[in-house]
Amino acid sequence: MGQFGNQPDFATNDIQAVTPTNTISSATNLDSSVIYIGDNTTAGDVLVVIPSGVTGGFGVKNLVTVPFGQAVGTGYTTAGPLATTTSGSGTGCTVGITASAGAITAITITTPGVGYAAGDTITVTQGGAANGTFTISALKVLPPTATQSVAFHGLQAGGFLPVTVDYVLASNATDTTSVQKLIGAK
Repeated sequence: MGQFGNQPDFATNDIQAVTPTNTISSATNLDSSVIYIGDNTTAGDVLVVIPSGVTGGFGVKNLVTVPFGQAVGTGYTTAGPLATTTSGSGTGCTVGITASAGAITAITITTPGVGYAAGDTITVTQGGAANGTFTISALKVLPPTATQSVAFHGLQAGGFLPVTVDYVLASNATDTTSVQKLIGAK
C-alpha cells in the first residue's frame, strides 16, 4: 500500500544511500533517481546535482565515405591521431588512418570530440592533402560534465528534491564531506 489509499509507493526499487562524488561514470550514475533529503547538513545549504537526461553532447562514433567503401584523399600516409575539420559546429575529433597509395583506406576515431551532428562531414587535415572527407554516420552520447550541474539551496530535511537525478556531486560546496543521509530510489 502506498502513501495514499489505492496508490503504490513511487520509490520502491533499488533504495540506496547516496555518496556525493565528482566522478561522473556508469558506477556513480543514479539512473533517474528521486532523492530524499534525510538530514540536510550540506555545506552552506547547497546540494549540487546533474538532473536526469543531461548529456555532454554528441561526439563522432562512426564515419563513412560517400560512395560507401571507397578510398578517399591524396598524399596520406598511415598515421594517427590526426586533426580534423568539420562542416558543422563540432570540435575536437581526432582520427587514426590507414593509407594505401596516398588514399585513406580505413579510419578509426581516436577522440570523439563534441558538438557534432549526424550527416556532418569530417575532413582529415593532417598527413595528406587535406582532402580526405568522410560523413558522420553515427554519434556517441557523451557523459555530462560538472559544468552542467544544478545547485539547490536551502533544502528542508525530510523532503524530496524536485527533480530526478543522475549524479549527486560533491563540488560547489565549501565542505564536500558534510553531505549526509541522502537516499536515492527509483
